[in-house]
Amino acid sequence: MSATATNDTQLASDLEALAGADKWAFRPWSAREYTHGLFQYPAMMVPQMQRELLVRLRDEGSCSSTYDPFVGSGTALAESMMLGLDFVGVDINPLAVLLCRAKAGPFFIDSLRGACERVCDSAKSDAGRTIELEWRGWRKWFRQDVAIALSRLRRSIRAEPQLSNRRFLWVALAETVRLTSNSRTSTVKLHIRPELERKSRKLDVLWTFEEILSENLKRFADQRDALDEGGLLERGRYVGKIAIHLHDVSAGEHPPDDVGHCGILLTSPPYGDNVTTVPYGQHAYLPLQWIDLEDIDPGVDESFLASTHAIDSMSLGAPTAGALEQVDVLRASSPVLDDVLTALASQPRDRALRVAAFWRDMDVSIDSILASLKAGALMAWTVGNRSVGGNEVPMDAILRELLEQRGSSFVTKVERAIPHCRKRMASRNSIASTMSAEQVLVLRAPSNQ
Repeated sequence: MSATATNDTQLASDLEALAGADKWAFRPWSAREYTHGLFQYPAMMVPQMQRELLVRLRDEGSCSSTYDPFVGSGTALAESMMLGLDFVGVDINPLAVLLCRAKAGPFFIDSLRGACERVCDSAKSDAGRTIELEWRGWRKWFRQDVAIALSRLRRSIRAEPQLSNRRFLWVALAETVRLTSNSRTSTVKLHIRPELERKSRKLDVLWTFEEILSENLKRFADQRDALDEGGLLERGRYVGKIAIHLHDVSAGEHPPDDVGHCGILLTSPPYGDNVTTVPYGQHAYLPLQWIDLEDIDPGVDESFLASTHAIDSMSLGAPTAGALEQVDVLRASSPVLDDVLTALASQPRDRALRVAAFWRDMDVSIDSILASLKAGALMAWTVGNRSVGGNEVPMDAILRELLEQRGSSFVTKVERAIPHCRKRMASRNSIASTMSAEQVLVLRAPSNQ
């Protein structure tokens, strides 16, 4: 048996023992330590679980860099930093890019604290009533008094000269928007609160912002201290290399960066098209209205906010037109996907179209992802098996078929029970009630890339 095969056998044994002992049944927000709790992003990965995965992948593969092509809120980023690893992250959602760039530092806590104090003082002394939005639809989603207070905060944040400080402040404003808008916080989708509730809510926007800032500053300082104790900071900056790209991975490889091809994949891709699974774009829509988009990335423009569905329409599974014909070859590569689409053939056509469109784009994404990894890199995919029209779509099995078809080698699959049958998302999202577990699929990338 080769050394790689021996290592993979040991890795599989270790991970199966952890899963078997139910070590990963963490509740979603019970342990959002460090920067993981800066913003309540939908469907966040469980940090402790990803940390244990990453430690074992690093040790078995002797790797120094991590790649997450669906980086989201940056769980893999923060955990990679705690281990001193280089990191490359990709996401099409500008809010995800903002969160990751804020979490990456620098960790100049005194400068940040001073900026927070200035912004709060400035907003409190601002008597202006101008609404800092060109968006005509704001009245549906924000009360007049809320919009005025958010505008004062926006003006104050814009006045801060340091980009890294502004990004941290924008994250706090994003969470403030989430909590004070007219949309229900019990769901990821935009759902308007009843009129009586909208009018009667007692909201103090500036107080909410200050409370969020206080908690986020503490989390940021805790992360700084942990990194510093590990010798991972140099003059307040992380010693490793970090690259965050605003990019659709199904459109091809991300732009070149100085991190190089990575030795570990640690990711959790969408479980289906965003519109009918987790609408990340809808969740980001209201916060992004208040944030200076140029502070996020030069590639962000108004097209991302053209509608509540704009970002989700840029994601995997859109558009659906012609998708069934486009996956003819793919169905031959994945008998499991073929079975799913065959079972959906007798149901309303849009169901099969959504599944086909998602896997059409996911299949293309796999090529881009493998091209960003070193030959033989270890991969850990945390996935869930959703249901469409009463039929389970076994993402773990389909993904395994597509990866093995490209020369990847299977290491193990382990399962994590989700407490209270809830996926990593808001409690009333309909997908949550149908999913009691998620799977971690571990493979090695092809050795002849």
